[in-house]
Amino acid sequence: MRNRLALAALAALLLAPAPRLARSTDLAPREYLDQETAATVTVVAEPLVFAYARTELAANARDYVTLAAAAVNRGGKVDFVGIAYFWSTVDPRMRTDPLPTPEPLIIQADDRRIELKLRGQSAHDAGIGVPAHAPPGPPVTPNVYGIDLPTLRFIAAARHLTLLADSRGTLLSYRLWGDQRAALQAFVRRMSGED
Repeated sequence: MRNRLALAALAALLLAPAPRLARSTDLAPREYLDQETAATVTVVAEPLVFAYARTELAANARDYVTLAAAAVNRGGKVDFVGIAYFWSTVDPRMRTDPLPTPEPLIIQADDRRIELKLRGQSAHDAGIGVPAHAPPGPPVTPNVYGIDLPTLRFIAAARHLTLLADSRGTLLSYRLWGDQRAALQAFVRRMSGED
């Protein structure tokens, strides 16, 4: 009887559906020729998403910052950028304050503060005509920040990430809500020629 129970348990284990694991192709950056700018753009498969709870307005209301890494290749010259979208689930009629300003934007990665600087140009001017990981809902303006590959590597390897954004002179701390560091690591490996 004991053997039959053990065999039944083993059979159930073997026949149970396996959990879906992320395949490396799921994390592979997307590369395309931008039809509007004629640049070759490589974008991280999934962006990092940071959230700031707005519980004073509603139980599940949050302000978000979506941050995606991209590489723009124009005739062999590659520029690395971070594309940030500031958006919210808060009803605009309930807001008493605007969304944070796009600069300064600071990433706290472990013990290092990384201040991202706006490039002073639109995403289109930076070579990205097609929105990269734009958030759901109404269109939101992408903010383009200059960044380099070693900094992206550091962010991808960091154990703790927080984003700080300015709202009327106060730095708000956004917690990592959509952790896609594995996709950022895949992007860094591809752009470093390791894949």
